[in-house]
Amino acid sequence: MEEDSGLIQQLSDWSEELLLRGLSQFSIRDTQLLEQLDANAQRLQMHFLHELISGVLEAGRKVALGEAQDERLLDQYCRLSQYVQLSVQSQT
Repeated sequence: MEEDSGLIQQLSDWSEELLLRGLSQFSIRDTQLLEQLDANAQRLQMHFLHELISGVLEAGRKVALGEAQDERLLDQYCRLSQYVQLSVQSQT
């Protein structure tokens, strides 16, 4: 359970940082971090979280490579952020 909380907290920190930077500033560094967090979600058998992270990764890669997918990234980012925030609230 402690690992679950740590993973959610890392995602919360990342989502807040990206919100401050702006979605258009999504970078390869974000992709690398999300890949690590996604691997942890899979290891912990958090299947829905894995789906959400995968959606952000897919859309984010396109933005980082310069393909115009900002709206898709926004949608995927919001879904992940909402899940993370609900998880943080339920932990307190």
